[in-house]
Amino acid sequence: MKNVILITLMFFVSFLSFSQNVTQYLNPVSSPQASVSQNVGMTNISIDYSSPGIKGRQVFGNLVPYDQLWRAGANSPTLIKFSTNVTIGDKTLRAGDYAIAITPRKDSKWTIDLNSAGKYPFAYMLGGKLDIEAYNKDLAVSFDVNPEYWDNDTSIERLKYIIDANDNKIAIVTLLWDNVLVRFKVDTMTEKHLENFSNTLK
Repeated sequence: MKNVILITLMFFVSFLSFSQNVTQYLNPVSSPQASVSQNVGMTNISIDYSSPGIKGRQVFGNLVPYDQLWRAGANSPTLIKFSTNVTIGDKTLRAGDYAIAITPRKDSKWTIDLNSAGKYPFAYMLGGKLDIEAYNKDLAVSFDVNPEYWDNDTSIERLKYIIDANDNKIAIVTLLWDNVLVRFKVDTMTEKHLENFSNTLK
């Protein structure tokens, strides 16, 4: 009986060891999931997004139409997460997840929206049109940025986000795709958080 128990135990251990070494394959998709994370001061900022490719297509003004809300990625909503309260422009945002949406324009500034419900624009469609009232209700902040272009033959094949810790107080979030770059600043309110933390120690 002891031998049977011993053999069973050895088989179980061997099975677990084999299971841990099995190669795990991901399902290939046209716009693979990607993420970026960066600590800035006392805050962690992360972005989860899908990364579409150019694939020989004209991106802005065609694949991504001008003057229309775009989910700033593909498939699921593009989510930016702040581990603490932050400030963008003159608005303070609570810690949490926000969906990014962008309105690109041909000859003027682009608008970046952060949605506090984590929803992309399609979730607000009603009768084939955007329900502006419902959309604005969940709008945490909206601001304009100047897109930057380069004219050489270099292009970024897949959409990419970068978070630069900069001075370790104000982060710079950048979107790169094709020959376009857009970026915005996130004030992580380091001094304020440090003051709050110090007060907890008194």
